[in-house]
Amino acid sequence: MKRDDVQRIAREAFQQLVESVEAGTSETLVNYLKAMGSFHRYSLGNAILIRLQKPDATHVAGFRTWQRLGRRVRKGEYGIGIMAPIVYRRKAAADADRDEDDQETVRTFKTAHVFDVSQTDGKPLPECARVQGNPEQFLDRLKDYVAAKGIKLEHSEHLTTAEGVSTGGTILLKQSLAPAEEFSVLCHELAHEICHRQTDTRPDAKKVRETEAEAVAFVVCQGVGLDVNTASSDYIQLYNGDRKTLMESLERIQRTASEILVAITADRHAGREFEVGAAVAAQAA
Repeated sequence: MKRDDVQRIAREAFQQLVESVEAGTSETLVNYLKAMGSFHRYSLGNAILIRLQKPDATHVAGFRTWQRLGRRVRKGEYGIGIMAPIVYRRKAAADADRDEDDQETVRTFKTAHVFDVSQTDGKPLPECARVQGNPEQFLDRLKDYVAAKGIKLEHSEHLTTAEGVSTGGTILLKQSLAPAEEFSVLCHELAHEICHRQTDTRPDAKKVRETEAEAVAFVVCQGVGLDVNTASSDYIQLYNGDRKTLMESLERIQRTASEILVAITADRHAGREFEVGAAVAAQAA
């Protein structure tokens, strides 16, 4: 697949997302949020590209990475096109303030291809640590991460209308939450602490902030295999009037969820190179 083809797919994917939200449906948006959870080490654009080209993908890697893992891509399988960054140095253009030997850093992109595990044969992969309705060690890791960020975590029996609140440096959770609920609510409140405390960058509308935080919780729960039944109708409210707002929200969700997932799953993928780097897909506004 050529670079122009990948860029076209990215544009069409985003257009499809915008149109589905405008039409009042949330299935496409929820699918993209799931893709963020499955491929949180990829950029938003590449996660969408992977989901769009192969919706059932679970673990993707490059051709040679699969070889290093003792697996081979089956003959005839088509790669999943993504955008990978390239950084190189070249001689700087002539300038009165530059020396003749000065160089400048150039950043661009190239088309790369990855393959899902279902497209390969060979040595079985180690099982991922998956949870089914119980966050197990991930809840403790999440609490440790909250503490590492200097955020105080407290529990109370006096919360009535809310299951959790964040007040800038402190998160308060309802005492009686089940582990899965506690994990999801803590993700939600941590999302507020991470991306909504800076008044110059946070969305003005409370509904957008709340929905972003809920979407982060959804993505993180997906990322650790936790099955949390959150109402998809919440996610539709992410859209707030134009393409720019939608993309900014998705970028905040991707960035925040990725930060949390990387922190609490640090050893989960040890020795398993499923990513080709923090590639960024071209996204049309």
